[in-house]
This record gives sequence, structure tokens and C-alpha cells, in this order.
Amino acid sequence: MAAKKRNTLRNKAAARLGGSVLSPDASTEPALDLPEDPKAFLHQYKETKREKQTNKQTDFLSKIRQGSGRSDPAFEGISKSSVRRRKRKMRDNLKPRLDDLLVSLQKEDDLNEFTKEPEDAAAPSTNPFAPKTDAPHIKVTRIVEKIEPGSVKIKRNEPNIRNQKGAKMLAVKERQRFNEVLTNQVFQQNSFSALRDIIKMQKK
Repeated sequence: MAAKKRNTLRNKAAARLGGSVLSPDASTEPALDLPEDPKAFLHQYKETKREKQTNKQTDFLSKIRQGSGRSDPAFEGISKSSVRRRKRKMRDNLKPRLDDLLVSLQKEDDLNEFTKEPEDAAAPSTNPFAPKTDAPHIKVTRIVEKIEPGSVKIKRNEPNIRNQKGAKMLAVKERQRFNEVLTNQVFQQNSFSALRDIIKMQKK
């Protein structure tokens, strides 16, 4: 017995239901304009537990990077200790240096009054930071031991800053010296000249 065609069976079923049989070449009907479903926004997108955990982990890692300074692309892939060393070196380079300050002060016009011979040699100097000389024409050369760069020379008769007692004594002396400098009349009149004399004394 030969198999019946599927198209014939479909046509018979459609005829029983009273529907019209659509041919394959027939054009489809235009879509109807239906009103919006009022319950369409009741089923909104809900974040899954996995996505919530991933977002929380990403936010936590970004906060850690911002706190440690790794948000800077220059420090990407560098350890924390290396980043701290580089930042410390950058801060040290920004600190003022006595040599640079002395060079800049020497370019001032008022340096000429300190380089030339004083007219009144018998007049006592009111600057406590200036070296005391009884005979202005006699020059005494001071021999200073050369200190290698990076080394610290500790004097035996001075308190040591490395222990607690010595640090306290040095802090008291520094405060007293600071108050004396602020109350000095020469420093109040011309602070740059007093600072220049101190730098020269330290470099001798």
C-alpha cells in the first residue's frame, strides 16, 4: 500500500476545522498592532548569585589596587617593596640640598658685600654665625678630615641620635638653637645672609 501524501492529510484536517488551506506560495498576513503588555516589566532581569559574587570580587580587587598605588601604569607588574623604594627615592630627590642652595645664593647681588674686605676691621661683628677672627689679615687654614659619601661620622662627645636618650637630648638642643636663631636680630634683618653663613660653616 502506497503512503499517502502529507499535503493531502494537512488539507483534509484544515477542511474539517473549517479553515482555509494556505498554499506555499500564498503571502503571509500583515502583523497586527497589539497594545503593549502591562505585565512586561514585572519580569525584569535579576542578577544571578554567580554574577553578584564576580562583581563583588572585582570591586574588592580594584580597591586594593588603588590603595597600594598599582593603579599607576608605571608601577604595573612591580612588587610593593620596589614601589615603596621608588617613591622614597623620588621624595628624597625633592628635598633641598645645601650645595644647590649655596650655589643659588651665590648668584644674588648682595653676595658682594660678604666677599669684599670690610672697611672697618676693628668693628665687632654682630652676626653670631660668622667666624670670629681677631686679626682680619691673618688667614688660618682648617684641616678637615674627608668623609666618604654615604658614611656618618659619630663624635664621641656628642649624644647619639640612634638611642632614645640621645635623641631626646638632641631634640632639646635643636629647639634651643632654633629659638636663639629666631630671636637673633641679624637673622630677622637679613635671613639669607645668616643662612649663607651657616652653610659655609658646615661645608668647612
